[in-house]
Amino acid sequence: MPSNYIHDRYLDSEERYEVRVVKAAERPNLLHWEEDGMNGSSADEKKTDESFQPPLTDGCDLPGWRAKRLAPCMSVEENHIDGNDLVLGGSLNIGTGSTLFRRESQFPFIAHDRPESCWWYRTKKKLCVPPPADRNAPVVEYDEMCVLVDYVKSDGCTEERRKATYFSLEFEEKNRPVKILGATLNWPAMPNYDETKHTEGKESNEGWADISDHSDSMTAKGKGGWTYANLVSRFGNISWRFSDQHGEMMSLNTYTKYITTPEGRSDDSPLGIYDSQFGDDDPTKILLNEYTVPKCFSQDLFELERCDSDGDETIEKLPAPPFRWVLIGPERSGTGLHVDPLWTNAWVTVIQGRKRWLLFPPETPYESIGMIEGQPQIPSSIWFADYYDKVTSASWPNDYKPVEILQCHGETVFVPAGWPHLVLNLELTVAVTHNYASEFGPFERMCQDVVEQEPDFAVRWHSGLRKNGREDLASFLPYPKKDS
Repeated sequence: MPSNYIHDRYLDSEERYEVRVVKAAERPNLLHWEEDGMNGSSADEKKTDESFQPPLTDGCDLPGWRAKRLAPCMSVEENHIDGNDLVLGGSLNIGTGSTLFRRESQFPFIAHDRPESCWWYRTKKKLCVPPPADRNAPVVEYDEMCVLVDYVKSDGCTEERRKATYFSLEFEEKNRPVKILGATLNWPAMPNYDETKHTEGKESNEGWADISDHSDSMTAKGKGGWTYANLVSRFGNISWRFSDQHGEMMSLNTYTKYITTPEGRSDDSPLGIYDSQFGDDDPTKILLNEYTVPKCFSQDLFELERCDSDGDETIEKLPAPPFRWVLIGPERSGTGLHVDPLWTNAWVTVIQGRKRWLLFPPETPYESIGMIEGQPQIPSSIWFADYYDKVTSASWPNDYKPVEILQCHGETVFVPAGWPHLVLNLELTVAVTHNYASEFGPFERMCQDVVEQEPDFAVRWHSGLRKNGREDLASFLPYPKKDS
């Protein structure tokens, strides 16, 4: 075993605290899960309660992250103990005097020999199959969606002939979700995949994933581009963001240790990276040169807020809503049920891995699908455990029937404005996404949200629309008058 193996592979005390800080910011409601969830229970009751996980001795653990027991794990059994040594998966014999591995021994083991007893194995097998035809999203070819067609724009008094892509009129205007094939051609970000050899990432029997740079789990058999392994080699020491709601960050090197060891692999819903500022930071802003916005989508009208009449970006950069993200997460991570801000559209392209989507029509009652005002967002994996069978049953109202998508590498999903949706990563996944404001679809509703939620931005956007010759759109924006 190399002399630096322990240092490179396992979280040290500072890194564990780093993970804890991010977890606390992500789901603060779980900070006191042990006290609240087991309030009034005796020590014996806690030992027999299947949902109870003891905190780790170093104080950096948040056991509520494993409360649902969704991960492929089981408790440490007696046959894993051999004398004074702790045997991890039958391959590592570490003395009980090791404080590092005493922590690891408190995690449940990853169990590969009893898949039928594990929620995640059963669920993943089901979700890796394409959805049934009545819930599956339509699939289109990128080149066909980029064709320009004529249409007539009318304000009730005058008519004007314009051009738009077929996609804009067929999907943005009609506000329909869809999966697009072929939009990543010539992207440097897109790895080369040997489709004849693509299989599930190989898992170890020890409870640790293979984290070598060329392992299947780190690359999904892809070469070049934004495989997870390549991102770690390029930006491993760079800190990445996990949310726009808080400022906590973590280096990709530390994150790799978290997702490949029992700490992350036993969490119900592991941490996922959602970095909206990668394009503004050195050195990650180079990633902007490695993909392009697919041409089938209409212009992002929010861009006009920061452009002059010649289309050049203004020198002064003022605060504006986030609009692009790099998304990274292991299996069982994902995005909980939500509606994208400001009634914008979105597109999401998977670079590595696979995602499962559910999208609900805008008129779906939020409470019926677990979006309850005043309560924390339900993590994606937990939502699937609690709600998936309900919303896909024959008794679920047809008017609220979800659209489902199995998304693989190289595929792009269009998320129309106002559709509640959630995403579950089925394996280690890397993706890029943009939100954008389209003149097609529910434009007036979007204007109302912008004025209410981003009033300063609304004033600048109104000005930008007029400077760029879009008075027809600016008239829909009842921007607030500034006090004189």
